Amino acid sequence: MAEVPLSSQEQGPVIPVKPQPNVYTVLLAVAVVVLCVAIGVVIWRLTASPPAGYGLEIKHIFNPGAPLPGR
Repeated sequence: MAEVPLSSQEQGPVIPVKPQPNVYTVLLAVAVVVLCVAIGVVIWRLTASPPAGYGLEIKHIFNPGAPLPGR
């Protein structure tokens, strides 16, 4: 007897799979993490007390018209 090939409806449900992330997706994720870390370091450096930083308050970073400390 010759076997009859099963139609696509008889093979069962088709489960879609997610595509694998490629190199560019990984590079983008790494770049976003590095950017966030760099912004955090800069804000920490601006707000840390001297001599490790500049001793600014948050209001001095986002409001350039505010008087600086010591002036």
